[in-house]
Amino acid sequence: MQLTKKYKVHPTELQKDMLWELSNACTYLYNIALSERKDTWKNDKKSISYTKQQNDLPQIKEGNPDINILYSKTCQMVLRKLDANYKLFFGIHKNGDKKA
Repeated sequence: MQLTKKYKVHPTELQKDMLWELSNACTYLYNIALSERKDTWKNDKKSISYTKQQNDLPQIKEGNPDINILYSKTCQMVLRKLDANYKLFFGIHKNGDKKA
């Protein structure tokens, strides 16, 4: 039984540029959210939840026009990925793997 099928994509130069722009916007949002988490922990010794960052998305998008090209669902997926990475990192670190 075949569950997936692979297709090779041949984007035009314009499509490649747009894909890179979207990728850069996602990376920029990820770094902004990560920086917010680090700064909050450094200053207040509190962690930020995914829900708080999701609720702050309109203000983040308003202050950063580069992110406005992303759909809100895409932004939420980026924040979910950051939250999952954070939980995974600190879960591994807490269990004794000091290389994490």
